[in-house]
Amino acid sequence: MRLQDYLCERRLVTDGAMGTYYEKKYKDAAAFPEQENLQHPDRIRDIHLEYLHAGARLLRTNTFATNPLFFPDPSERLDGLKAGYEIAESAVRSFREETGSTEEIFIGADFGPVGELEEQSASEVLRDYRQMCDVFLACGAKVFVFESQRDDKYVKQLADYVKERLADAFVLVQFTFDKSGYTRAGLSVRRINESMAEPDAASIDAYGYNCGVEAGHLLQLLQAQPPYCKKYLSALPNAGYPLTLRGKTIYTENEQYFVKKSVEIAALGVDIIGGCCGTTPGYIRDLKEALEGVERGDKQVGNMPPRAAVKAASLVTDAVRQSNAFLDKLAAGKKPVIVELDPPFNGDISKVLAGAEKLAGAGADLLTLSDSPMARARMDAGALAAKLIREVGIPVMPHIACRDRNIIGLRGMLLGDHMNDIRQLLIVTGDPVARDARGSISGVFDMNSIRLMEYVKHMNEELYADDPLHFGGALNYHGANPDAIIRRMEKKIEAGCEYFLTQPIYSDEDVERIAYIRQGIGGRAKLCCGIMPLVSYKNAMFLHNEMAGINIPEEILAKYDPDMSREAAQAVAVEISLELAGKLSDLADAYYFMTPFNRADLICEIIAGL
Repeated sequence: MRLQDYLCERRLVTDGAMGTYYEKKYKDAAAFPEQENLQHPDRIRDIHLEYLHAGARLLRTNTFATNPLFFPDPSERLDGLKAGYEIAESAVRSFREETGSTEEIFIGADFGPVGELEEQSASEVLRDYRQMCDVFLACGAKVFVFESQRDDKYVKQLADYVKERLADAFVLVQFTFDKSGYTRAGLSVRRINESMAEPDAASIDAYGYNCGVEAGHLLQLLQAQPPYCKKYLSALPNAGYPLTLRGKTIYTENEQYFVKKSVEIAALGVDIIGGCCGTTPGYIRDLKEALEGVERGDKQVGNMPPRAAVKAASLVTDAVRQSNAFLDKLAAGKKPVIVELDPPFNGDISKVLAGAEKLAGAGADLLTLSDSPMARARMDAGALAAKLIREVGIPVMPHIACRDRNIIGLRGMLLGDHMNDIRQLLIVTGDPVARDARGSISGVFDMNSIRLMEYVKHMNEELYADDPLHFGGALNYHGANPDAIIRRMEKKIEAGCEYFLTQPIYSDEDVERIAYIRQGIGGRAKLCCGIMPLVSYKNAMFLHNEMAGINIPEEILAKYDPDMSREAAQAVAVEISLELAGKLSDLADAYYFMTPFNRADLICEIIAGL
């Protein structure tokens, strides 16, 4: 029987967790339970059998993390997938032999989050996952389960691929939400419901929720937001919220509560129900028994609101209008001027505030504030940006690094930035923590710059449709392979990046590289060409010899002398900066000046000469 036909007649109960149950049961567990498909297949088979005896009729293969992120060796990865499916088949055969049961049992070819390596293109990601689908198809798989998804970026295309090769295949896609109702990519339950109702999701037979939240919170999310289509709906909550004790992750034993809330979930018309992290065969047995005689409730399908109705209630201030004016000027080809200032290491902002006032008077269009470059603690860029906007009246673009905040902190910061009239962001991955500090300081890196751009893009769709956050990215053009640099830029552009701020440019070779990159992206984003004035011989020699990726030509270095006065050095800095601006005039959509030591008077002089 096809799973589609089975669900027309009855509710389907799935298994519970494999990974957390395996770790609880076997103290010598491998780093990834998926490794045990090849090392201890009998253990995996026995757990499958426990779930079958508990009443589960959908077994998910032990292949959740068998993907390129965790199993980079293709042969190990593909062998692990094949073994995972064969172990599940073996468990079903053993169950039938032991019990004589002829009940329908389904095996779901299981995929964890569809992830991508930083250097991969979208086509390369799809290639790898299609190859994984092919392994399962060759094994005879008819049910495909994509679990714990953070967004819908690839799953629709993968569902299409499966259906093209097996029209009767059943594709289930499950998303992971936190208690506030958002995925790690910033998509809300409402947005996922919209996405699953769209025509390009036609190959997805069922969708729903797994992991992330326990049964009580999942019930609240389902009650608050009805689906917008009649696809089959799934719900696989966690046993509860974990705690870490002596390095081990522990879930509270709360079967009674889990079962009670899961029965309430089932009454909402959920078609596929089971458990995720922390659940065991005991949970599934109790759930199966509790559901006996409980009718599947009618699924309440809501009317999908038009996109235009989902808008932010936002007061557009004069500061925001100025910020948007920067983009208007950029779009009109008028070469706006961006100037970077450094937040202080201490609490004294007098120099930054005075510099901002000078630059605003000189005609700078946008200030930008770095976010602890080189992993050295400075005043928070967003908080300082908000103060400069209020007191100087010039739009400010703080940098946001992924190094120091997890996704919870990043979201909170973004909400606060928008409230404080910040509309421009420069999103960067961030410099790593220095090697000598790694024992005491941790880099977070929940996201890289591309993932955070996607997150902000989703926040704009969800919250700020009328008044969005605009963002750019950093362009380090010095890499050995310019085509690889262009490919990474393309991923950022796809994620919503509107402009790039380059590393400082000094040589004719740098200009040629920028020209090649500009041609490669084909005008899909603006280039803000970076110029960092050299304020002294010492400054020039330091940057040339100590800063990776910066190569200052000898003819520029020769213009500086160890004994020259501050005034003479500044005159040379202005001269060189204007020469570079001239060389870049046909390539730069904007000029981006990095202010050495917050010497705003120097940048004002350069702006006057443009």
